[in-house]
Amino acid sequence: MKQTTNYYDLLEVSQHADLIEISSAYLRISRELAAGNSPLPEAEVEFRLQLLKQAYDVLSNPSRRSDYDAGLVMRGGETAGLDRPLHVEVALESSKSSPIRRLLTVIAGVMVIGMVMQITVMFMSYQRAKAVMGEDPASPAAEKVYLQDFYQTYGIRAASRAEADLLLADMRRKEQAERDDNQKQRLQEDEERKQRRFEEESRRLGEEVSANLRRAEQEAERAKAEELRRKEEKERAEKEAERARREQEINRFRGRSFQNEE
Repeated sequence: MKQTTNYYDLLEVSQHADLIEISSAYLRISRELAAGNSPLPEAEVEFRLQLLKQAYDVLSNPSRRSDYDAGLVMRGGETAGLDRPLHVEVALESSKSSPIRRLLTVIAGVMVIGMVMQITVMFMSYQRAKAVMGEDPASPAAEKVYLQDFYQTYGIRAASRAEADLLLADMRRKEQAERDDNQKQRLQEDEERKQRRFEEESRRLGEEVSANLRRAEQEAERAKAEELRRKEEKERAEKEAERARREQEINRFRGRSFQNEE
């Protein structure tokens, strides 16, 4: 393999090579290095394979290849590239800022700022708690800290600790009353839902019973009609049998009369 100065030289293709030529060259050189026939040390072979992979990733991507070619032109084209070793090219390429890297940088910055703000708030809370615990609760300094915390927590300015305690007790009473009202409302809504379900179930059962009764009445009417039809058919069959019997007797009588006359 000849001495390489840029990605094109590394893949042994021209700067006008298309994707097919670049892919073929990458596969050919990679196979040659991976075959184990190279006199180079194993570490050097591994390094060259990594460089080949980096070169192929850049030159097979149209946008990255365009940026790389622009970089070559800015550095004086292929001639200027002869004075730079390949690992410098790789370092320059890998150090380019990508959108993902910029996004990660922004996220990391936001996380750092958030951590600093959180630490600051924790420190201030610690100082206020220390001041309250270290001093007499009735002292002006402790009362001032307590009133400041009360204002930051509830947004209400109290004139004294006693007033703050009264306001806090009143707020808690109102909150408890609101919770009780909400609980009563939920219970009432549950009862209304149960009542609606009971009414719907009763209506459904009533409709089902009515439908069963109608079906039973229809079945009874059909059974009655079937019984009447069978009775009529039986009577009709009996009349037909009686008529046939009489005709047979008449025919026999006529036959005997005819024989007597002869």
